[in-house]
Amino acid sequence: MKKLILSFLGLFCFMISFSQLLSWSPAFPTENTSTFEITVDATKGNKGLDFYTPNSDVYVHTGVITNLSTSASDWKYVKFNQNFNTTNALLNATYVGSFPFQRWRFTISGGIRNFYGITNPAETIQKISILFRNGNGSRVQRNLDGSDMYIPIYNNDLNVRFTEPFIQPTFTPIPEPIVKTIGESVSVTAVASTLPGLTTMRLFFNGTQIQQANNASSISATATITVAGLQTFIAEATDGVTTKRDTFKFFVPGANQIQALPAGVQDGINYGADNTSATLVLYAPGKTRVTVIGDLPNSNWEEQSQYQMKVTPDGNYFWVTVTGLTPGTEYSFQYLVDGNLRIGEAYTEKVLDPWNDQFITSSTYPNLKPYPTGKTTGIVSTLQTAAPTYNWQTTNYTRPDKRNLIVYELLLRDYLAAHDWKTLTDTLNYIKKLGINTIKILPFNE
Repeated sequence: MKKLILSFLGLFCFMISFSQLLSWSPAFPTENTSTFEITVDATKGNKGLDFYTPNSDVYVHTGVITNLSTSASDWKYVKFNQNFNTTNALLNATYVGSFPFQRWRFTISGGIRNFYGITNPAETIQKISILFRNGNGSRVQRNLDGSDMYIPIYNNDLNVRFTEPFIQPTFTPIPEPIVKTIGESVSVTAVASTLPGLTTMRLFFNGTQIQQANNASSISATATITVAGLQTFIAEATDGVTTKRDTFKFFVPGANQIQALPAGVQDGINYGADNTSATLVLYAPGKTRVTVIGDLPNSNWEEQSQYQMKVTPDGNYFWVTVTGLTPGTEYSFQYLVDGNLRIGEAYTEKVLDPWNDQFITSSTYPNLKPYPTGKTTGIVSTLQTAAPTYNWQTTNYTRPDKRNLIVYELLLRDYLAAHDWKTLTDTLNYIKKLGINTIKILPFNE
């Protein structure tokens, strides 16, 4: 009986693993694709609809990203201006699951461009943005990191993309988590958008060609990992006139370096005296590994061996010294914990916020560093060596007697329409005339 149960569980796990969060047909949709099927597997991603019933109570929330969109969240032509707590029969998804899968399918008919009602000839679709949810919006199927799902829209030229390993439908597609060590192998498959007989396809692993297929529309190979670090696969398709490539990368960590914290450092960001380095210290007991990602030198938001953090002998702290920084330049970064959890630095003086930065005007904060859309998710930290210091203009300020304080609690963003400090200074005389001698600034950060 035990053997039977174990065999069943093994089969169950195998079947679960042999699925993809979002799949679609045809493989290379264009704006004019007449019938387009999108299938979601709720056992993948954030599992927002996993084990959900009734099966008929699932709907899509969908729009498009066009060449006129300003960000990944700038969905256009959202169908029926749909809200998460309403239902529309035209957006109802069909249950196509069978144990152990939980799958729903939504079909776009009559052409993708026509379905979304796009009439501006200068506007082109770049991606379909889509979520699957239950009727009242309390359960939503998203990517593993909680982000929205996207499907690329192609032109009629030659195109190529990986189908194995499974790719997450994030704004910038990335593979599902790949956990490998040196000596293990990785199987890959890519497909092209032309008929056999027209295309030569090639696969490259870390810069070396590992497979070629002539007169083909698909190609497969298996590669063995020989070194730690960033691993890069490239699929190439050429028809003699046009060459297209698709790339995916994943990180194979090396063994953690065990080393005590440098003398004098504390939790957070520790700037070097030369203004070209900073030592980052993260308290993370019980974690296996941590890598710093960001727009740091030679990083580009990808895991790199030089940014894999050392761990202290007690296993409580992770740290790394980042070098090659340009004095005065602002850098953004996160900690990638155990290969999947992205967190900011708790002691940073400034963050980039994917949800709220869009509401900060240039008059309030000129030259705000843009959020790295498509490269990461969640709150992002910043660091800056040789940061400009404020030149205090009033050095003889005398505080009022603390026994005679008349305090006004002020929330800047609500007190003034402009919600900036310059405008606030223009109103200080008005506040003073009210008899107030002290302002308590309420948090200007979430």
